[in-house]
Amino acid sequence: MERGYVMMMLVCVVMVVLGCWSGDGVEGLGVNWGTMATHKLPPDTVVQLLKDNGIQKVKLFDAEQSTMSALAGTSIEVMVAIPNDQLQAMTSYPRAKEWVRRNVTRYNFNGGVNIKYAFLFLFLLYIKNGFEGTKQSF
Repeated sequence: MERGYVMMMLVCVVMVVLGCWSGDGVEGLGVNWGTMATHKLPPDTVVQLLKDNGIQKVKLFDAEQSTMSALAGTSIEVMVAIPNDQLQAMTSYPRAKEWVRRNVTRYNFNGGVNIKYAFLFLFLLYIKNGFEGTKQSF
């Protein structure tokens, strides 16, 4: 059996087990979605897996257009993080705002992506109505 297929099946099993295990007081189940892989599934397929398994929240490690487009129109809450290769350039709040403008607010429209947070190394921005809300520096 191909290693990528086995890994994907393992991920699916874990998602189902965790979905069944969630107890009282839990707001929702979320997963991390990284796109650096040798055998990537199409984003539409991943989104369907998330929905089929009741996953309500996802953390993305980049804002790839295909991934964001696949999440558009779903109720899945999204946290977007800046890719590691861009961390060094994120040295100021104005640069962080520019990254959010290019990679987050463009998907914030009626029927777009349900983005709740953008994590930009030193800045965590809470996205509300297309504008940044609380800014927390670390």
